[in-house]
Order: sequence, then C-alpha cells, then structure tokens
Amino acid sequence: MKTTNILLTILLLLLSVTGCTSDEQGDDPVTNGKGEYAVNFSGNINLTQTKVSSSESVATGVKAKISTFVTDETSTPVVDAKGYTVATAGKFNGDDSFVMYLAKGSYDFYAVSANITTSANGIPVFSSGTSTTDLQNKVDYIYANSKNVAVPATGGGSDNNITLNFEHKAVRITIDVKSGTGLELTGWQDGDDHATITPPVITNCKMNLTDGVITPATSVNTIADNMETTAVATKASTASYTMLPLAASGGNAHQLTVTFKVKVQVGGRAEENRTYTATLTAPNTSDNGNTTAFQSGKNYTYTATLNPTAITFTGATVTDWTQVGTMEDLKPNEPDPVP
Repeated sequence: MKTTNILLTILLLLLSVTGCTSDEQGDDPVTNGKGEYAVNFSGNINLTQTKVSSSESVATGVKAKISTFVTDETSTPVVDAKGYTVATAGKFNGDDSFVMYLAKGSYDFYAVSANITTSANGIPVFSSGTSTTDLQNKVDYIYANSKNVAVPATGGGSDNNITLNFEHKAVRITIDVKSGTGLELTGWQDGDDHATITPPVITNCKMNLTDGVITPATSVNTIADNMETTAVATKASTASYTMLPLAASGGNAHQLTVTFKVKVQVGGRAEENRTYTATLTAPNTSDNGNTTAFQSGKNYTYTATLNPTAITFTGATVTDWTQVGTMEDLKPNEPDPVP
C-alpha cells in the first residue's frame, strides 16, 4: 500500500526595496513602492511513497498552481493560479521568475497539482471556485489550502510561515499479483494492454477549490483502460490504477472488470500465455458509511493469486494514502475458471 505525506511550507518573505543592510532592517516588515509584500514560496516537500519497507521522495520539478483570495472570497482571486515548480531543497520557484506581491490583509491560499514533473497541463483550471472542465482518470490530483493567513505576519517579524498539508483526492487501485500452487508467473504478455481495468465514466466530475472535493462518477465504463505494472520479480508483480471517486449505486455495488494477460509456467511445462479476468466489487453505502463507493483519497489494495484454472482475490484492504492501517475489507468476486 502507499502512504503519501506532502508538506509544503510557504515562506512569506518581506523584502525591502531600499538600500538598507540586514542589520538596519531588523525584524520590521517592509514593502515595495505600492505598499505590497513580496511572497516567496519555499520550504520542505516531504512526499514519501511507502510500500512495505521501501520509500522514495518526490522528484524535483513537480508542478503546482497556487491561487490567492481575500479571506472567504472564492469568486475573484487576488492572484489567479500562478504556476510554481519544486526546486532543490523543497523551494517553490515561480514560473517565468514570477514573484507574488500582496497588500496588507487576510488571505486564503489554495494549491493544486497533478503530482507530475512533465508539465502543468493536468492541473485543473477554476472559475468561481469550481473546475471548468471534468477531471480525468489516471491523474493523481493532490490538493492543499491554508486559510485566514495574515500578511504581514501577525505580531510583526520579517516572515510568516504557512503550512500546506497536501491530500490525495483521486482513488488508487493496487493489485498485488502472485503465483499460486502449481503455477509460476514469469512475465506480462507484450503490449500496453496486458493489465486493464474498466474505470469510472467521467460525467460532471469537477473539483471544488475551497476543499478539493471531487464530484464522484456514478457509472463504470464498458471500455477498459490500461493499468500500470511492475516487472515480474520472484514470481510476482503489481498492477495499479488511479481513478476518480465512484459513487454508490443504490443497493447495487459497482463492479470493475480487471483483465491480466500473463506468461506462466504450469506444472513445470513450457511457458505459455494465459488471460485471467475478474471483477472487483465496490463496497456499497452500508459497507463504508459513505455515499461514495470508491472514496476519494483511499488506496484499495487487493492480492490476486493466479492458479492453473482461476484467479483468486484475498486479503483486500482499504487504507488512506496519508495513513497506514486497514480500514475495511472489499470482498471482491472471484471470476469464472479459465479454460
């Protein structure tokens, strides 16, 4: 399972535009010619993805957009979705050398990222506090806010430290694929579609800027999408998929169809190709006490054991991405035997 803790500290550094020395400035806040305070984003990013005993930190270069509003105002931003990139030591550099300036007042800060380094294209665009287009599957949306922040810092001083605690807002499906008795998993078949899942249908799945809540999908697509997989090692592998939250469907739980195209050896015979298909049944409202079947910010972890004639799911658990610990069992269905 994966646990992610993301910490972004925003340092509001009050810079003098006069020629005085640091001794002359002391701790008194200073402004530019317009009476505004320079806002520099920096600090530590702690993005640790923990799987059993291994961990890795987020790579330098993660993109984010930070919007600034007067406190309790969400329709007209003071600074609208400016792009920032994580530099060394966790410092956020404004794209195109941008530096934010704010007049004295109280502000709300909102930060959104697709948790990738390649571009900022996956980050939602907001209007009147709501994303303008539907969000997408296969994007790890992360979100944070800090509200009622005084600029300059309350009580004086030359800086004001703001902590933004990011949270995952999408859903993660993780399937640990293992070899069963009499069968040895040796690899995935060629092609990008060797592990697929039927994802939620994207319909009016928008994010709210004030809290990061994503309106969940209400149905499952009949067209499968490719999952991410790891190379087979010690007769096992992992398949994973990031998707939008999926709402419960009355008394009928949604089912996601999973297909694995693998290379196996059965009973010591020559390697052969096999295809396994199974369904993952989403928990209904009574299972989780929530109106969302696959809930935002959760990592749903399954163990899939490949046997000579079938695939068996055991030990399914649900955990927070931000907290290690079993929440509940998913009770997935077993598929029909493979001929």
